[in-house]
Amino acid sequence: MLKAPKFWYQKTASLNALLLSPLSILWLVGNLIKRKFSRVQKINLPVIAVGSAIIGGSGKTPSVLYICKELKKMGYIPHIISRGYGGSTTLDEVIKVKPHMDFNFVGDEALMMSNYFTTWVSKNKFRAMLSAKKEGANILVLDDALQSYNVYKNLSIYVYDSIQSFGNRLLVPSGPLRESVKNAIKKSQIFFLINTEECNDLNESHFKHILKFKIEISPELKEKKLIAFAGLGFNKKFFDQLKSENLDLVLTKDFPDHHQYTIDEIFLLLDQANKNDAFLVTSEKDHVRIPDEFKSSIGIIYGEMVSDNNIEFATEIEKYI
Repeated sequence: MLKAPKFWYQKTASLNALLLSPLSILWLVGNLIKRKFSRVQKINLPVIAVGSAIIGGSGKTPSVLYICKELKKMGYIPHIISRGYGGSTTLDEVIKVKPHMDFNFVGDEALMMSNYFTTWVSKNKFRAMLSAKKEGANILVLDDALQSYNVYKNLSIYVYDSIQSFGNRLLVPSGPLRESVKNAIKKSQIFFLINTEECNDLNESHFKHILKFKIEISPELKEKKLIAFAGLGFNKKFFDQLKSENLDLVLTKDFPDHHQYTIDEIFLLLDQANKNDAFLVTSEKDHVRIPDEFKSSIGIIYGEMVSDNNIEFATEIEKYI
């Protein structure tokens, strides 16, 4: 997987962005064709889609888990539907994910989510939805599905993070946008605002739900020197949050999103930790991509979305499902 280019998040369009603009036009045309020729399929269950206009790092996966947690409190049985990004499942396969599975098969995000809620992986979302219904789900949460045009959604939730915002507001590959900001907002009914209480592109008519990503630091980690590494959509957020906890963070190591860690890379990280008398830590999603023989040697930083107004959110959800 590739790292997001730095020019994606510059406020003004860079030379690289301008040079790539013809390819962005092709991306736009491809999306228009996909939307025009997609046949919408509907299942007799409420369907909630979670997504963002930008590629990677906005907080979609923890937002999906937060929604499922709230739905469970409301008495629902939610199942998660994921494309299994980074996995090797074929178009014909529908996989009920188990925590012991190989992330190379089902994808790291789906594997992580399966620790908390029943999760299905398929390139064909509708087939996975049918399997989930057959196995007892009474509501479905689609991960990263704002741009899925071939399934009917009762509710679409946009995840907005103020740190990334909309980047340079250009389409891939000139920028991080999969579709225009205007289109993404138009198709969404609820907006998760992370790390902020405002978004200038929204107005008073939009339902805004304020969330904060809270990390859990075990007491023993607070007493150690730490080296943190990550291969997330936007690693800087993870590292900055660790720093904000006043941890003794001596070094950070950046990897591309969904990076598959090799034995040699882990040995190098362990060697750096040994030289600095430090302990290695990484995110929960990264930890599933570490070779099994090293998992016990690397600490996990757990985190979850939290809100001070869950009741208002539950009331708003009920309007659509």
